[in-house]
Amino acid sequence: MNRSAFSSMTFSGTAALGQFARALTNLVKALQHRREVKHLAEFDDRMLKDIGLTRSDVTSALDEPLIRNPSWVLVRSAERHSRAERPDHSARSIRPVVPMVRPIKRSA
Repeated sequence: MNRSAFSSMTFSGTAALGQFARALTNLVKALQHRREVKHLAEFDDRMLKDIGLTRSDVTSALDEPLIRNPSWVLVRSAERHSRAERPDHSARSIRPVVPMVRPIKRSA
């Protein structure tokens, strides 16, 4: 085997090993975050509301597949709730600006 064929096999093997290591790291992080989200399931509804979540948000995050990070579901849910609570300033009635009209003084 010549040197270039050996180096290309080594590179592809290294890339595959790196990809496997990243996937394994992501799985471990997802499992850690899942454990933390399970702690959120123990909170009462008032505590969840304080952090911008609902009970259904936590349940839907835990319903995600094991390989997916459930915390991303909670982040999206909290952002969605905060946008819904924010007042829509574009819909408010805007008072038209009218110049002040003063009566003309007439001299007799």
